[in-house]
Amino acid sequence: MPLLLSDELGLPAGAKEAYAFALLGYFTLAGLPASVPSCTGARHASVLGSLTPGRDGWPRWERPPARPTQLVVDQDRSSR
Repeated sequence: MPLLLSDELGLPAGAKEAYAFALLGYFTLAGLPASVPSCTGARHASVLGSLTPGRDGWPRWERPPARPTQLVVDQDRSSR
């Protein structure tokens, strides 16, 4: 299997950290575990981080109907 740069897959190298934090935030907000025990040595998968509501409470949020299975980077929307 060839080694590819994230740029070749549509994820700009300069934006990887921002995408990673956005993804972790999404998983936390959705209540989905974002750790992989076989990679981290943890006993079980768990939700990472915590969220604290602001003065006006939580914005309206619909939990996703199913766990995501892939990440698609939309080049047109990511440059806004």
